[in-house]
Amino acid sequence: MGSFLDQNRSVGSFSDLARLAILDFIQRRSHIPIHPVVLSHPKRDRPRFLWDYDLDQAEVKALLLSQPLAKKAWLIARILEQAPFNEVWEYLSPEEIREALPKLRMNPKRKKHWEFALEQWSGK
Repeated sequence: MGSFLDQNRSVGSFSDLARLAILDFIQRRSHIPIHPVVLSHPKRDRPRFLWDYDLDQAEVKALLLSQPLAKKAWLIARILEQAPFNEVWEYLSPEEIREALPKLRMNPKRKKHWEFALEQWSGK
């Protein structure tokens, strides 16, 4: 699969390929024409933890700065669950995590790890 993606740069990832295959399947079995939207320039600085969103690092940071907690909670949870530890700090501060954590819907075990870490760091 990797060599196919390397040879076909217009298909940015495995999920892009899967979407194209599904659209092709639907077109062959349907009378309604469907035209896939293919990005001509896939974003190269897309954070690894957002493989399924078309957002680059600057857009993620802008969302975190501009949105109220209710609208960015999903993104904070994604960062805490999926981002490598060192990358978390590129987007969030311990204070932001402390404020958001009680309101986040995320893996309970991962949430407890972050709660414990924040408790240890605050010296309580």
